[in-house]
Amino acid sequence: MPAVRLSDVAQDAGVSLATASRVLNGSTRVPGKAVAEKVQASAEKLGYVANAQAQALARSRSGLIGLVVHDIADPYFSTIAREVQQQVFASQSQVLLTQTDRELETEIRALRSLLAQQVDALVLVGSHRYGTESDAAIGALLQGFERNGGKVVGLGQSLGVGRTIVTDNAAASHELATALVVEGHRRFAVVEGIAGIPSAGDRTGGFVAALTEAGIEPELSTAADLTRDGGHRLAERIHDHLLTAPGPADSPLCVFAPADVMALGALGELRRRGVEVPGQVSIAGFGGVPDAADANPTLTTIALPLAEMARQAVEWALVSAAPEDTPSADRPREVHVRGDVMLGESTALSSAV
Repeated sequence: MPAVRLSDVAQDAGVSLATASRVLNGSTRVPGKAVAEKVQASAEKLGYVANAQAQALARSRSGLIGLVVHDIADPYFSTIAREVQQQVFASQSQVLLTQTDRELETEIRALRSLLAQQVDALVLVGSHRYGTESDAAIGALLQGFERNGGKVVGLGQSLGVGRTIVTDNAAASHELATALVVEGHRRFAVVEGIAGIPSAGDRTGGFVAALTEAGIEPELSTAADLTRDGGHRLAERIHDHLLTAPGPADSPLCVFAPADVMALGALGELRRRGVEVPGQVSIAGFGGVPDAADANPTLTTIALPLAEMARQAVEWALVSAAPEDTPSADRPREVHVRGDVMLGESTALSSAV
């Protein structure tokens, strides 16, 4: 059976092809209500599906939002992606989702592909290092997209263009470390040296700064990927460390992982290795993903307002800004969020240290 054409709808409704196109392709020059309803009824009866490219031409916009995340398997990114999808879908627009695996070349290809799809806005989630020589190509793509009327929204760290929702990583981690010291923790291990992820460095830096103020030095600093597998490798190093430096029985080693996905991976692997959590090792993460509350034991973390962050990002991506309200490339508009310390069972102490 041949596909139903726009001309078939126009003939059935008894209107011109131009009138049918205006009704079904989103033109601002829509005829009267009675005519529009007649065209819509014919389209529904015949099973006509409007051409997305024709709609984009009629509206001078595609109705597409490009969403770029590092790893959709990470509950932090999947939670944000779900919220963005729901918000965008409610506005009658659609999301084109891509992940980069934190690879620069992959991100460049992803952005070029989204721009080729004529997206109206780009929402980039996660930590980036735009402005450095190594990723000048990405900066040029974003700046060119914005100059041509596209909207750029960063969620996590400033991109140097567009608008940004910035997480105050160092301040939040400082607050978390202080809370753990107040709870009675005195032995700490931290993850640092994660290349190319400034947010992770900021989180560990803020955490260690609070320990220094309390007169405490981490007894172990190690490197691991900001992933579930990285959490497994972190657990292996913690396990090996405990074999050589078990410490007092009443003083567990408190491990700070700068992402919930890593902390959850470490928690699971430690328990598989027979290490008691929180008995021998305490674990804290960062992000506040739903999985943190479902873990056994529940995960201590910094709970970021992920749903609100996604809502703000979508609002900026969808709402047209007046010329005088458009942020400059030198000073993009920013909203800062810190999150709340959530002390879970993973850092509980059986008695004061």
